[in-house]
Amino acid sequence: MSEPDLKKLLKACQRGELRAQRSLYERHCQSLFAVCQRYARDRPEAQDMLQDSFLTIYRDLHQYKFEGAFEAWLQKVTVRTALQHLRRKNPLRFAAEISEIPRDHWNVQPDAELNQEAILGMVRKLPPGYRTVFNLRCIEAYSYTEIAENLGITESAVRSQYTRACSQLRRMLSGLFTGIY
Repeated sequence: MSEPDLKKLLKACQRGELRAQRSLYERHCQSLFAVCQRYARDRPEAQDMLQDSFLTIYRDLHQYKFEGAFEAWLQKVTVRTALQHLRRKNPLRFAAEISEIPRDHWNVQPDAELNQEAILGMVRKLPPGYRTVFNLRCIEAYSYTEIAENLGITESAVRSQYTRACSQLRRMLSGLFTGIY
């Protein structure tokens, strides 16, 4: 979409025109839903996050200054909204030790096909703190400092949670290939 067409669409959305809002939603709902799925425990929670994200997007469209890609701005708003949803629904709890996570919580079938959905499923099975830090660091490429600021925790806690999340995912993958849990 060209910049003049995007400006026209965003102005119509700001005026509350339902057709324009529907068009914006249809163009971006799939990619933003994928972002929400990375932070949510399940599909219904991801749908709630997506709905909250679009409400925030429509409300804050005036803040987009056409500097950088519009899709990147949408993604940033969606990540911020997902984090707010997690904090509001259940304040992030960071597991102290990997051994505290019950094995049946992260069990992966040895014959499972290793694809995007299987990996997303493993990430979803991480405790909320691990999952959130992993997504922010690995997927969204936030710095440790940015994550600490967004979550209100220390940078060393972020590094620890990220290391533990990676370790847990390695254990899940190892179990997938060896059949040992």
